[in-house]
Amino acid sequence: MKVSAIHLLLCLSLTLSATASAEEKPPNVVFIFADDLGYGDLSCYGATKVQTPNIDKLATEGRRFTDAHSASAVCTPSRYGLLTGEYPFRGKGGAGIWGPCSHSQSLLIDTDKLTLGQLFKDKGYATAAIGKWHLGFGEGKTNWNKPLRPGPQDLGFDYFFGVPKVNSGFPYVYVENDSIVGYDPNDPITFAAPYSKTTTYPEAAGKKTVNKVGGAKKAHAIYDDEKTGTLLTKKAVSWIEKNKEEPFFLYFPTTNIHHPFTPAPQFKGTSQAGLYGDFIHEFDWMVGELVKCLDKNGLTENTLFIVTSDNGGMFNRGGQDAFKDGHRINADLLGFKFGVWEGGHRVPFIAKWPGKIEENTVSDQLISNVDMLATFAALTGQTVEEKQLADSINVLPALIDEPSTPLRESLVLCPNKPSHLSLRKNKWLYIPAQGSGGFKGKPGSHGAGGPASISHVGNENSDIENGKIKKDAPPAQLYDLEADVNQTKNLYHEHPEVVKELAAELKTIRPKRSAAPKRQRKKQAAAPPENKPARDATTKPNFVIIFADDLGYGDISCYNPKAAKTPHLDKLASDGFRSTDFFIPANVCSPSRAALLTGRYPMRCGLPVARNENHPKYKNYGFAPEELTIPELLEPAGYRSLMVGKWHLGMEIEGSHPIDAGFEQHLGIPSNYEKKRGSGHSTLYRGKNIEATKVPFEELTKRYTDEVVSFIADQKDEPFLIFFSHHIPHTPHLPSANFKGKSGKGKYGDVIQELDHSTGRVMKALRDAGLDDNTLVVFTSDNGPGGAGSTGGMNGGKFNTMEGGHRVPGIFRWPKQIASNQVSNVTLTSMDLLPLFCDLAGAEQPGDRKIDGKEILPILQDKETTTPHKLLYYYNGTNLQAVREGDWKLHLPRTKDDQPFWNKKPGGNRPYVNLKQPLLFNLKSDLAEKENIAEQNPEIVARLQKHAKEIRKELGDVRVKGSDQRAINLEEPQVR
Repeated sequence: MKVSAIHLLLCLSLTLSATASAEEKPPNVVFIFADDLGYGDLSCYGATKVQTPNIDKLATEGRRFTDAHSASAVCTPSRYGLLTGEYPFRGKGGAGIWGPCSHSQSLLIDTDKLTLGQLFKDKGYATAAIGKWHLGFGEGKTNWNKPLRPGPQDLGFDYFFGVPKVNSGFPYVYVENDSIVGYDPNDPITFAAPYSKTTTYPEAAGKKTVNKVGGAKKAHAIYDDEKTGTLLTKKAVSWIEKNKEEPFFLYFPTTNIHHPFTPAPQFKGTSQAGLYGDFIHEFDWMVGELVKCLDKNGLTENTLFIVTSDNGGMFNRGGQDAFKDGHRINADLLGFKFGVWEGGHRVPFIAKWPGKIEENTVSDQLISNVDMLATFAALTGQTVEEKQLADSINVLPALIDEPSTPLRESLVLCPNKPSHLSLRKNKWLYIPAQGSGGFKGKPGSHGAGGPASISHVGNENSDIENGKIKKDAPPAQLYDLEADVNQTKNLYHEHPEVVKELAAELKTIRPKRSAAPKRQRKKQAAAPPENKPARDATTKPNFVIIFADDLGYGDISCYNPKAAKTPHLDKLASDGFRSTDFFIPANVCSPSRAALLTGRYPMRCGLPVARNENHPKYKNYGFAPEELTIPELLEPAGYRSLMVGKWHLGMEIEGSHPIDAGFEQHLGIPSNYEKKRGSGHSTLYRGKNIEATKVPFEELTKRYTDEVVSFIADQKDEPFLIFFSHHIPHTPHLPSANFKGKSGKGKYGDVIQELDHSTGRVMKALRDAGLDDNTLVVFTSDNGPGGAGSTGGMNGGKFNTMEGGHRVPGIFRWPKQIASNQVSNVTLTSMDLLPLFCDLAGAEQPGDRKIDGKEILPILQDKETTTPHKLLYYYNGTNLQAVREGDWKLHLPRTKDDQPFWNKKPGGNRPYVNLKQPLLFNLKSDLAEKENIAEQNPEIVARLQKHAKEIRKELGDVRVKGSDQRAINLEEPQVR
């Protein structure tokens, strides 16, 4: 991003002329940073269903920009870019800041780094940040019961008042400087039930996460969504009046117009775009009040006043309702918040400075909010080191003059996903992937976006047809924004030379991740030993899930001494926690994987039966894009992610690929390694590209393990999630050459030993990287064994709802956090991994859907011995077949017609295909489920039948649609 000598002279002369008269009295700056205000949300940008007279007046008295961009399409990283002048992908030591930060996030900006607040403070300005912060507090995990330092006051702001994070998420308090307003030390904040009451609003107001904060009743009582906008405005006006005798900088990041849409009562019903439009009206009033304050105090002439937004509009409930009313939140631009299409980051930008900025002018200069640091440095006559300016460019000439040449030639655009980090260069925009990298839900969902929503609002794009990306669409995107700002035509194939140039440049721009510590404070701790990476005890843990395929409870020697010897797995168990009651909520592979990744029963996910890639019936049956996964939830907390191995959730279906499900990196095969799965059964993919074809099965485990080992070595300085989804010991039983005949237990035993060896290599990689102590490793299986495996004496196996089909090994190892040599019969499930990982990572669980997983850390740490699962539900495909309460398990009546296709096949271990009367077993004394004691316990049978009736209403059953059952995109799911 080099600037010519002529351009530098121009900037210098303009800057000197602009600031010469201001030497005696430097100009004030008011910078208003709206939240989720789209390019089409103001009437001066073309909106007709809302009226924004105060902002429109600013535009007529100043300059409106048509090619201004936020540093990111997401709130937290956009704020980081604005305040630091650095692209958010460089944050956190190169790991990048990609998503909204959680309630426990430490301060994301190093206090040694120059910020807008510090820049103005260094020049003698009074400084304040009033509004939404959303950049974290403190060091390590935020302690809300102590002063929230470091925080805004450690980044150059004399005063802070506002909401600590997004207004749709807890803790739902106001913060003044470094303290919670109304804080009572006798009633401290807790993150445990009972949770404190906070204001609630009708569904039409949009999503607001249920409060998960206890205590602090007084502080919570003070917080009121409908009063927040007016309260922030009052605080800003008061602060200006108190500091009007000295130059000041006010950073005013509003909560408007982020959901929930809660305008004060006087603004409700004032627009023609529902609550969404009413919230814009309140925002316009807020701007007007600050303008009035400046006028009243004689400050207008010497104040640079800027209004812009942190990213584009979001097509959530409010946005969709407004669209029905005829309002287009991002005008005709393609895309929405979170995504890299123009609608995600091209935002309104209006600047007024009487006598300096020509009135009623429009500029098409390319600018970004990342440019404000260099611009304000020039405004105040300060010289800033190049390393502190980072990616910021002085665009003051674009504000106060009309340069004949572009000030910016290129701009890096940061969406929610690293895979879609993109490059704008002059008129060209290059996106190195398909889609936007943002929301992908269908209209009607909170996270609507992507192709389905593009078609819904009537935008055209050559890659999209009927709400889906075309199968023959190019692998990446190139747009000529000068000729086609609405991105209707992908020119990837028409200009290969431009694609090649921009792809190469983008590759050089994004730095390799540094091995340096992620945070360096002024009071820095002593360096760790040279042979250890610089990650301290407060670092978030890594997560490794090793997921075997068809491994039975009795298939490894720490569960069954008669099994093939598995020394590495035995050590994993002896080093940590071994569960003897680990429940998988499906007895076949596809639904089991969906449940683990989402923390939800397969019926809730819309994926209750196994899919067959080679059967036309399943062409649209895959992982629902609307489901939220572990990697998606961990990504905003700074986690990189890798999925390796068997997917079996619909790689070929749009929105169902591992990359679409949140994994940043992927290497694997779509489904089972079986010829009946089609020609692609032996095709290895890296992401969405073919890595190799006709890969011998015997090579897969080593190739997968090599990939995991390499990823650990490369990512050792930032937190990560690995989902290692094996193909073994599922058929075919083909061990690699090094394991043939070694187990003494036949080919199946040889495969088990290869699985064990692979686990040993993963553990060695963690030790070699110095990550052993801070990595939680979970080992389990997708369901019980097929024909060759062992259930350890339980009845049944894969394909049925006896314990042998659902109870599998479950091992947890995390040194110094989970004690060794624990063997526990407390019931746990694979669905518990999502809440466990979110809690440990400081990531928020979804608040808009039910999560069936429970909090299990106290059990793993031997602090609790009671299961959080009062009831378990055993489904066979879409058929509810058993309910378990503690040790009681009731098998429910069913017919052959109720069964999924796999149970209708002759032979195999498939008991109770037909069952006329319920069967009751006590698993504590009869784990093999052989002694029916229903007649002796009629009250227990009745109670469990009642539970079955209740859950059918919620999760559904054969021929019964549940109230919280995602639609199954498959005709007659139980039939092949």
